[in-house]
Amino acid sequence: MTNASAPASRLLSSIPASPGHVAAVQRLLGHIDDMPPGATGALHFGEHGVILLQARKICWAVARTMRIRLTDILRNQTTPPVPREHVEQIYRRCKENGTPIGEALVASGLASEAGLRAALFKHNGEAIVALAGSSALPDEFVAHSKTGYDPKYSFAACEVLAMLGSLDDLARGAAAQLELASMLVPDSVGAAFVRGAAASGAMVIAVSSGCDFPIRDLLGVCNWASGLFDLANTVDSEIFCARASWRGNAGLVTWRDRDVGYIGLCSSRAAAARLVSRMSERSGRTSGVLPRGSSGAGEPA
Repeated sequence: MTNASAPASRLLSSIPASPGHVAAVQRLLGHIDDMPPGATGALHFGEHGVILLQARKICWAVARTMRIRLTDILRNQTTPPVPREHVEQIYRRCKENGTPIGEALVASGLASEAGLRAALFKHNGEAIVALAGSSALPDEFVAHSKTGYDPKYSFAACEVLAMLGSLDDLARGAAAQLELASMLVPDSVGAAFVRGAAASGAMVIAVSSGCDFPIRDLLGVCNWASGLFDLANTVDSEIFCARASWRGNAGLVTWRDRDVGYIGLCSSRAAAARLVSRMSERSGRTSGVLPRGSSGAGEPA
């Protein structure tokens, strides 16, 4: 038996990606972003399903119309698949003694931490797409003092958005994730985006670890960066990186590599300067730097 995470295409291929689905998912995730930052509990969508939140992060989602169970996702992460009874036996034990399911699955060796996170990501992503496709609206939030879920198996709304956006080209999404990990500096988080047929405007395809920006803000900044490079192309098509002030003393750096755009949201101007310096060092040339408000570009909303 090979206990390895399934390829991304195997994990995500059953989630549809179309303009209608992307817009519907953005609206649904917007409801989560509108919750208070510490919101912990169950967000109900009538009879259609429920999303469990822990500090406004998604830790579990289920929809009535889902086609696949978490059990099946976990089983298919190994070759040959784990017997269904082995997984369900762990579920039963957890129900009896109150042990968190994730902890028990990892301890049993049936899933690695990375494999379990990927499986939950797949499961929750399918549930959210199904809920969004039903056009259901949240009708009740039941607050809980705690959920019992390990925070490392919870997901920010922007992570789910990036997962859906990456489906058009999984290899490109994976490469963008690596680019963010290698280029961002301390005190910065970031995202990668493209212009695609599945969305109006920028489509987020990757976010860095720790990125938890509200969907509307993130898309607004990505669209601003996309427009900035359109403007730069009329002046100098070789400009590949720009920096702007953002929300007071914070900084924003944007760069591009072929058809993928990137943004780095920095908590200080010093961090933004380090990120621009890293870009210049890698390319061996001076980047285009656009201060706030110059060339009519303005500041991202």
